[in-house]
Amino acid sequence: MAKKLFIASPKAYAGKTVVALGLALKAVEEGARVCYMKPIGLAGTTVDGRPMDEDVVLMKKVLKLPQPYEFLCPIVVDEYFVEKLIKLKDRGMEEIIKACSQMQKDCDYLLLGGFKSTKSGLVAGLSIPEIAKKIDANILLATKASSEEVVDELLVEKSFIESMGARLQGAVLNFVPHYLYYHFKEDIVPLLEERGIRVYGVLREVPSLLNPTIREIVANLNGEVLTAPDKIDNTYETILIGAMGCESALIYARRAANKLVIVGGDRVDIILSILETPTVAMILTGGIHPGLRVLAKAEEKGIPIILVNYDTYTTVQMISKLGGRIKPEDVKRINMVKELISRDVDYKAILEG
Repeated sequence: MAKKLFIASPKAYAGKTVVALGLALKAVEEGARVCYMKPIGLAGTTVDGRPMDEDVVLMKKVLKLPQPYEFLCPIVVDEYFVEKLIKLKDRGMEEIIKACSQMQKDCDYLLLGGFKSTKSGLVAGLSIPEIAKKIDANILLATKASSEEVVDELLVEKSFIESMGARLQGAVLNFVPHYLYYHFKEDIVPLLEERGIRVYGVLREVPSLLNPTIREIVANLNGEVLTAPDKIDNTYETILIGAMGCESALIYARRAANKLVIVGGDRVDIILSILETPTVAMILTGGIHPGLRVLAKAEEKGIPIILVNYDTYTTVQMISKLGGRIKPEDVKRINMVKELISRDVDYKAILEG
């Protein structure tokens, strides 16, 4: 019988995929047979014309899972998921249990990916604790720990999960800012463990893993790539907005490496100055074409210039809402995840638990 572990989070975009992928890769490295399923997935792509969750596609390809998608993700919904889940009623849980029974036949560990938050689906009896109780799975919380508020958040989650009759195995604190890392390790982790929440790891914030690639930005902003199209799969660490004088902009640009620059297409003086500094890509706003001089310099430096029709403020807001998604072909990020889990998470204790 496979050990079943449900990887969930109090909120969406908290790093569930990072933890699930890293655990799976380390378990495989240890010689274990690992399967993955997501009982309820969010339609973000299509496979053979059928809507499918992107995490499921990632895990199927990376882990080379032979099972069909209907077992890997028995329920696929869109952003208006409440009505669909209510219509499923008891049939939804039946489909999940059936798929889980099929998946666990061929593995030592069955990792289950959570849908949005632990409470999502509660209205239809399909929240994560309710599913975990039915299939006899432990719950591991992967939570974004950007402030001390995570303490109360996890205590509330523990109370909720246990009130539903499910088992909380512990937590992994994700994406902790560097300036809080040692405070969390030395103060917050013991505090949580005193209150019955075992903490298996504390992961530092990694901008290149969290931020979208330039290609993802181009797709979401409907941008036009004017130069260096072969460099748009790179990621950035910081964003610099060129809304100041040329000299001031240059001072900041020299300090920031691996940056994405957002600037109006008419600010040719700033654009040319910043192109002389280490830059991942430059987004020109307002739909203003920069001219041949700028394009020649950017091509020479190997810096992608992206033209968008939005104003600078709107562009910044849209990018801030994007998160980096790990693609099956993104070997660099996949290896980064494996290294993070290996270094900062007691993955053996999680799997044994």
